[in-house]
Amino acid sequence: MSNYIYHANEPYPEIKVESKNPYYAELLMDDHSGIISEFSAISQYLYHSLDLGKSDTDLANMWLKISFIEMHHLDILSQVITLLGGKPKYRGSFSTLGQPWNGSFVYYGDNICDQLNVDLESEYQAICNYENHIRMIDDKYIKKIFRRIILDEQVHIIHFKEAIKKYSC
Repeated sequence: MSNYIYHANEPYPEIKVESKNPYYAELLMDDHSGIISEFSAISQYLYHSLDLGKSDTDLANMWLKISFIEMHHLDILSQVITLLGGKPKYRGSFSTLGQPWNGSFVYYGDNICDQLNVDLESEYQAICNYENHIRMIDDKYIKKIFRRIILDEQVHIIHFKEAIKKYSC
């Protein structure tokens, strides 16, 4: 797993928006740092890397490298939210009723299989959230950005499935 690439090969689109839109900025706060979000994924994968990943350096490396990609997504979302006129604070929107992000959004897990299966499901949920926002947002630039982020999330799914198979989860 250590020599794998954890992102899609396609380039990211230019980060821009058609116009300021506070409603769109608010929608994106859930992708940014809601319950199922880039910030939650980063925190969860880093924890898994440091916790149970110690027993398998390849697995720890996978979690770490995927968290780096999620950090890039968080940065992209921060820029888009700012362009839309919002402030990318660490809080969700609808998923958290506007409350700040907190550590209860991280699924810590009890064993490697438990962690990997939840991580896989989190990636599927993130894709679903992005697809819903693609339908809700009428901005061609944001749609392109989300479609590109989804490609990375699909790569993460492949890696989590391989790890699940390796550990017979």
